[in-house]
Amino acid sequence: MDKKPWHPRKLVYSGVLLFVLLFQWNVSAQLTRVGIKGGPNYSSIVGDLTEGLKFRFSGHVGVFAEVDLSYTLKFQPELLYSSQGFQFSTDLASIENGGGSVAGENDFRNNVQLNYLTVPLIMKFALNEKVDVEFGPQFGFLLNQVNIIKNLDEIDGTDLARRTSISGDFQLDYGAALGLGFILTQNISISPRAYIGLRNRLNALGGAQNYNVALQLSLNYLF
Repeated sequence: MDKKPWHPRKLVYSGVLLFVLLFQWNVSAQLTRVGIKGGPNYSSIVGDLTEGLKFRFSGHVGVFAEVDLSYTLKFQPELLYSSQGFQFSTDLASIENGGGSVAGENDFRNNVQLNYLTVPLIMKFALNEKVDVEFGPQFGFLLNQVNIIKNLDEIDGTDLARRTSISGDFQLDYGAALGLGFILTQNISISPRAYIGLRNRLNALGGAQNYNVALQLSLNYLF
């Protein structure tokens, strides 16, 4: 008898449930504060088949809990909406001519948005009263992929951007996050962080491998 195929959505639900249960347990067992955070992303994809890809600016927003484990160590689980992806330029006339130069070429900017629900599980080690080192695993679930193509040669103000969107079907991404936290006040901090994906996005293409990367700058507010 065939088993039903596993679906990443089940892992999302399980992760959210675990987040809630851990939070409820820690409220009674440890000093716990909750907060909101948000800021810009600067992301792309690195590895095989990524020549010509450029970083793109986007953003993230979400909630987190900060759990005191000891005087210098804290656990910070987060639940974020994070827009990542990349951008690149193409020359339609050159492509249609097999890569050769063509008079009157049309330049297009392709902006690929990979919109994720991310779950960073961050440990924070205090270097002093004002600076933390942040590190830990991060899991991401692809909500959708949005492709925006714009003709850069349009100079008459006409907006010919074309937008398409496809479901991400909660495709799993995972990797490692590393950053710093700078405490500004009792409630406000900022945290630059780097993320490098460890799951090959091209596992269906033989030996080709590429990975998500992102730089984030978060403004955090603790209640």
